[in-house]
Amino acid sequence: MFTSLLLQFLEKQEQLDKSSFEKFFVYSVAWAIGGLFETEEREKFHKFLEQRSAPLPPISAQKMSVDKETVFDYYVDPNTKTWKPWEAEQWVPPKRLAFSQLLIPTIDSTRAEFIIKKIAGLPLMRSEKRKEAGALSTILVGGPGTAKTSVILMYVSKFDSSAMLFKRINFSSATTPYNFQESMESEVERK
Repeated sequence: MFTSLLLQFLEKQEQLDKSSFEKFFVYSVAWAIGGLFETEEREKFHKFLEQRSAPLPPISAQKMSVDKETVFDYYVDPNTKTWKPWEAEQWVPPKRLAFSQLLIPTIDSTRAEFIIKKIAGLPLMRSEKRKEAGALSTILVGGPGTAKTSVILMYVSKFDSSAMLFKRINFSSATTPYNFQESMESEVERK
């Protein structure tokens, strides 16, 4: 996560001051370690960082007790290098509404999608050859009903269809390797 956040400055050959560097580091640590935490644990983690004088977003004690805001409710804006609160993406209704297929962005889905883009879009260095962006795999974890599928569907809906394809396969305890192979082969044109 940290590498992907700093890569944009490396490509522009822009140097970061110590304060900005620390903010990006704290953001990365928070999501790398505390990203799976529930609300209560996130508050404890925020207090833990606070006790270590980490450069956290400016949350007043009053707001923290009322809204329970933490470092997880903010991101570091790469342009201003300051903490900004997360906001959901602007939703544009589709031309044809299919109510059961509507995907409306939330703050949680926007955060998850941002992290997926950062990690999946990180180029890899292997044997001195730069691999294409999207070389790193990501996995989205969470309990039932936490919108994992919706987040992924929102993410893949932004793919350039002329360059990338998406195949959705549902797995269950009854899925066998043959079922998976059959599902993949049904999409492949044989010549």
